[in-house]
Amino acid sequence: MKRWFRVFIISVFAVAAVSLVVIQFYQTRRTFSINDNMFNVGVNNAMDAVIQQLNGELMESSAMQTHSFNYKELDSLIVEELLINGIDLHPAVGLYDGSQRSFLYSSDPQQEERLEDSPYRYSFHPVGVTSSNQLFIMLYFSGTELFLRRHSNMYGYISLFLVFVIAVMFYFSLRTMANQRKLDRMKTEFINNMTHEIKTPISTIALACEMLGDESISQDTASRGNFIGIINDENQRMRVLVETILQSAKMSNRNFSINLKEVDAHQIITRVLASFRLTMANREGTMETHLLADPPTLLADELHLTNLVYNLVDNGIKYSTSSPHIIVSTSREGNRFLLSVQDHGIGISKADQKHIFEKFYRVPTGNVHDVKGFGIGLNYVASVVRLHHAHIQLESEPGKGSVFTITFTSR
Repeated sequence: MKRWFRVFIISVFAVAAVSLVVIQFYQTRRTFSINDNMFNVGVNNAMDAVIQQLNGELMESSAMQTHSFNYKELDSLIVEELLINGIDLHPAVGLYDGSQRSFLYSSDPQQEERLEDSPYRYSFHPVGVTSSNQLFIMLYFSGTELFLRRHSNMYGYISLFLVFVIAVMFYFSLRTMANQRKLDRMKTEFINNMTHEIKTPISTIALACEMLGDESISQDTASRGNFIGIINDENQRMRVLVETILQSAKMSNRNFSINLKEVDAHQIITRVLASFRLTMANREGTMETHLLADPPTLLADELHLTNLVYNLVDNGIKYSTSSPHIIVSTSREGNRFLLSVQDHGIGISKADQKHIFEKFYRVPTGNVHDVKGFGIGLNYVASVVRLHHAHIQLESEPGKGSVFTITFTSR
């Protein structure tokens, strides 16, 4: 996906998301206004019913001349009618004398100031109350706003939640596409590098075979042996490259298992180092060994242990800018077998060390073509270490080289 297209998609989504939020904001305000009107209608209907009911009862009581007004009944009657009209709030109730500007009754004296300013006032003059002035039933709802918002915001919250879900899914979709693009690029580099890596030993073998076809060289026992050794080394190198690719693919299967048996680790290390004889000679490099583990036997898979050592040594050689110097050491600490491969190459930064064992990841060197490789060697090493229930540790500093230490524990 091209950069301009990603920017376009993100911009369109951002505009759409902001538009949805704005629309939802105005829709919520409109819903709040509608609910406010419906609330007022409900209160008015409830109070009409209350006053009508009270007037009917008071007229009957007046006819019998036995009436005395009961304020508590007024309070309970109002709450009952409000519930019938869908309002589950208990308001403060007051009977207000407009001329005297005083309350004849208040269910909550602390709310009298708010009752006096309340828009919910209803004209009423009950029989049994001695006053020539106009009286009002006053209501004050302390939780009106919360009541309205509780009914208005539900759909708003659902909409915002859905916008959030869409944003999260959009983010993950973009990240997946970016990862896919990165993976495609790494696979392309992998194929290019694999082609180069395999062509090199093939070309070397072809050249050695051509030289062996020369009669003057074929009759020289020393030269013939040297070229046969070159063919054998390059063949071994190509075998390990192919095995690394195949085994790395197989290790992706969760059911993959290794064949553990007693192996001589020193013998494997010696054999691997011998396969780099031609490479080290061409680059004027040196190899140093400190094989001190006693006994050298180790419970491991011979094929994968061989490939592991090969990849670590090959990695150290490739990332050495001058004549490579490789040090391979073994030691024992109780039931632990320690294998370390040290180089004096370009080293690995702290930032790259976090990703060094990821599949297809390669340490940047300024020019991707100056150091060839698959980007799966160290990932393969990490997989082999995991399958052996071992532990790998990296110590590295840019410009000073790297040390890979693998600890095998006897089980």
